[in-house]
Amino acid sequence: MILFLILLAILNGYIFAGLPVIGLFFITITSIISYRKMGGVFLLLHCIVTAIVSMAVFMLPEKTSVESVPSLTITGYKYYQDGIAHTGTYDGRRYDLYLEDAVKLPVGYMCRGLYEVHMPGENRNFIKMDDRMMMNINGLDGRIYETAIDPAACKHTRKTAGMRLAEIRDDYMERVLGATEHDYRFDILTLSIGNKTYITSEFFDALQKLGIYHLYVISGTHIAFISGILFYTLNRLRLDITTIKLIMMTSLVLFLFLNFFSPSVFRAVFMTVVLLATSFTRRKPYLAVISLSAIIQIMLNPWIVYHAGFQLSYITTFLIILSRNYWSQYGFFTQLFGITLIAEFSTLVILLHQFNELSISGIIMNLLFVPLFTFLIFPMVILFNVLAFTHLPAFMDLFYMFTFGMLRQLITALAEGMNHRISVANLNSFWLMVLVVLTYWMIRTLCLKQFKRLLLLAACFGVSILLIGRVSYEDYTVTMVDVGQGDAFVIEDHRRGTVILLDTGGQFYFRETGRKLSDRTVLPYLKESGVNRIDMLILSHFDLDHMGESHHIMTEMPVDHVYLNANDPGFKAWHESMPSEFDGKVVNALEVQEIRAGGILIERLFPDASLEEEDTNRNSLVLKIQIEDFSFLFTGDTDMEMETRVITEHGKIEADVLKLAHHGSDTSTGEHFLENTAFAYGLISAGVDNRYGHPHPEVVRRAGDLTLLDTTKHGMVRFTIRNNKMCIETKLDQSMDHCIKKKS
Repeated sequence: MILFLILLAILNGYIFAGLPVIGLFFITITSIISYRKMGGVFLLLHCIVTAIVSMAVFMLPEKTSVESVPSLTITGYKYYQDGIAHTGTYDGRRYDLYLEDAVKLPVGYMCRGLYEVHMPGENRNFIKMDDRMMMNINGLDGRIYETAIDPAACKHTRKTAGMRLAEIRDDYMERVLGATEHDYRFDILTLSIGNKTYITSEFFDALQKLGIYHLYVISGTHIAFISGILFYTLNRLRLDITTIKLIMMTSLVLFLFLNFFSPSVFRAVFMTVVLLATSFTRRKPYLAVISLSAIIQIMLNPWIVYHAGFQLSYITTFLIILSRNYWSQYGFFTQLFGITLIAEFSTLVILLHQFNELSISGIIMNLLFVPLFTFLIFPMVILFNVLAFTHLPAFMDLFYMFTFGMLRQLITALAEGMNHRISVANLNSFWLMVLVVLTYWMIRTLCLKQFKRLLLLAACFGVSILLIGRVSYEDYTVTMVDVGQGDAFVIEDHRRGTVILLDTGGQFYFRETGRKLSDRTVLPYLKESGVNRIDMLILSHFDLDHMGESHHIMTEMPVDHVYLNANDPGFKAWHESMPSEFDGKVVNALEVQEIRAGGILIERLFPDASLEEEDTNRNSLVLKIQIEDFSFLFTGDTDMEMETRVITEHGKIEADVLKLAHHGSDTSTGEHFLENTAFAYGLISAGVDNRYGHPHPEVVRRAGDLTLLDTTKHGMVRFTIRNNKMCIETKLDQSMDHCIKKKS
């Protein structure tokens, strides 16, 4: 109990440093527990530990970057279906090395040269995805990208113990990959050593939808199965119990080395090994062992607390341990049902806080797939590992191919058959506390077998989730998403639940991850806003930096309407390649002068059907969007000549906010246009250090008295509107944050 309470004090320090209100909530609860269990002296110690940890978290050192390193020593590999990345060190720092050349450098190679180091930039959008944080969690100091490395510049060095372990891991993986030519080998490796990079993004998404991702990575379930198989096999060999325990402990430690100390593997192996060791004294200090393993991991890597895997792994294990006495007298399937429910309930708040989503079928899917994996898939994985190092018969190879092929088809079909997840907006402190209390209550009533009360509490939890997405202090938000060199704006009517996406940013893959731009910008922002579908996607024109992500977004999220200029020369190619997942309606903007979505009025000012231009920029839609008392003018990539036509047709234009055309290019936002318009704010969406030099200094000078909000300087910009008040919030420059009111 002492170690458990100390761990709670440490975690309270982390929570208080990030979320003070929630931190005080947990400190109050754990202080009461500490006082009741251990007395006033321990309560004082508990508070001191919490305060020290909280101050230490504030002072956690960020990774400091260097521009380049003069050499790199290869220490291991990261594996992907289409290749590998190297890991290397220089002067005690760790780097990922990505080579376009497919050459695999040996572990222990020290290569000289000037290697440029890339560090992720600061998070430029109001989203949780933070590459810098992930670098800290993974202990990385940067990434290096090279076309190739000349072997003549490399030489062998003395290998460390870690390098030799990396070689053993690599030899094992090569053996498994070479045992068969069928794709199920990637499943085997994922299930054997938790190498998640072999899971494709589509299959990963399917696993997450069903809530069974934990079965495809190494976790406590795998360790328990391996331990059971080892014990059964060694016992059948008639070895004495002491020898069996020693062999099991040694085997599990070796397995841990192969898995490079992932949080779930470390926790499960550490707990099993220590419990085996303490069993010699007939003691089973479950709570102390699991607490000690968490404390050791935090000491080894203070950033690990922020890892979702760490949080999910430990909270699930703790609650299963604390509730084990309630289920020990029941049969296997009753225990399985109860433990599955506890595991699902225990992770709800963490999943909502970390990923802004909730699986609505997770319990059923786990009840289906946990027995399937336990009695079929896990034994097959262990058998394959034996056959890979002896002989894999052709009929077994075909059996594995068929079984894993059917497994993937089943998972994919179930994932695509219905919507298994709902997006939930970011939880504020109030909702976090409410959901934590409800979760505890649900687990308690489940353990006490009070099923009627459990159903009532589950209904309260469900109602809370619905209210989170529908109760908003703001009436409307207009957000300029930082998508680099491109445009993307999200317009939301919170009262009616209406969402408009105006442009999507350009098509771009991040080279180290293969993830698309919208997966790291627009889509996470929508998800964290609780958006499950887009009512209207507006494409201003068909330049790649405005519509490049449109097809991907249409496959990832339901879109009801697409509003566009069908006379744009790029429309035909875009329409012909439209994804099959889209089942909404395409609306030709030239046939609709005005359109209303919720409380948002959209008026097309330009162009009309008579315009005939081959340049897609000159076909840009110019839209005036009215939201309550405030108005926004979006101009796409129009040039000065098109701007003049707009003024000629409509006269003087007044709006509160102008989206400067063409990312601040000096071909747009001309003097004549500005003289015949009136705005208070100007928005510029451009990429940091873009090769075009946007925004051009001449345009900034012409903008004059406009308050310019520029993604290159301010990152994401968000306008929130309620009644006659509009507030501006920027991600990177809080000095720009302020509110204005419309005169009555």
